Amino acid sequence: MLYTHVRLLRSSGIPAFVLHDRYPFRPHWLQMNVSREYLDRRSFQPRPRDIVVIPEIVADGAHVRAYSKKRFLNIGCRRVVFVQGSSLIMAGLGSAQNYRELGYEGAIAVMPHIQAILERHFSTSAAVVPPCVAPYFLADRLQISSSHRKRQIVLVPKMGCEDYEMMASFLRSRLPGLGWRLIELKDKSHRQVARVMQESAFHLNVNCQESFNATVPEAMAAGCIPICYEAFGGRDFLEDGKNAYVFPNHHIFPLLERTLELVQRYDRMQSQLTAIRRAGWATARRFSERQTMKALLSYFRPMLRV
Repeated sequence: MLYTHVRLLRSSGIPAFVLHDRYPFRPHWLQMNVSREYLDRRSFQPRPRDIVVIPEIVADGAHVRAYSKKRFLNIGCRRVVFVQGSSLIMAGLGSAQNYRELGYEGAIAVMPHIQAILERHFSTSAAVVPPCVAPYFLADRLQISSSHRKRQIVLVPKMGCEDYEMMASFLRSRLPGLGWRLIELKDKSHRQVARVMQESAFHLNVNCQESFNATVPEAMAAGCIPICYEAFGGRDFLEDGKNAYVFPNHHIFPLLERTLELVQRYDRMQSQLTAIRRAGWATARRFSERQTMKALLSYFRPMLRV
């Protein structure tokens, strides 16, 4: 999302770049060429009125200092915190009670429930800048209405997640005998993931920590029905049985049982599954770059005039 924010801001004439800790890091899976700068290069010399946007998990700088020996918060400019996950707020604050104690002017929240949490419990002014789904995930109407999809289930690996390991092991042993294929997406670019989802029937996601849980709306956009946990804040856009199949966090066996039921009854459920694909597609279309751009400009333009 930070790379997307930079691209959108620059397209509107606002000079922006992504800041990484060490040269020459870049996420090669993301085929997006935007301006980048690095903390360990002399070319990074922020001015006092510049704004640095810092993810919530490194808000107090401790995570960065642990491996770079740098005083991250001594950057000599203004600061805004970017909160994508409410589950990470406490860890990122360290011993502080709110972001003002750490010198932040305000916060960007990706979802309405995060904005409410920040303002209610952390005395922090927050604006919602909704996330967006990359346009190349969006299938066309014919793809969404068609039942001709490969009988395969897509997993995006979450290493170290006990629920993921249980799910993957369970399905590896059972799906082949039912004529279905399990695809664990590894070593693929973002665009390649989009193509796989556009031809697959279901996407399973058991990440409990995310707020937006990006692969879930990406799968919706592609017409790949999500089977997932609510995680932290999924209630903002997930509706069980309408645009996805949604379970409470860690209810792994009910989720797996539903998955097997869907696989076994797949041919008899096409009308219901098509309705869910259409509703999911409509949900994903709400998270457009246009909406993100509008919110970004509404937030940053007044700040840049100060």
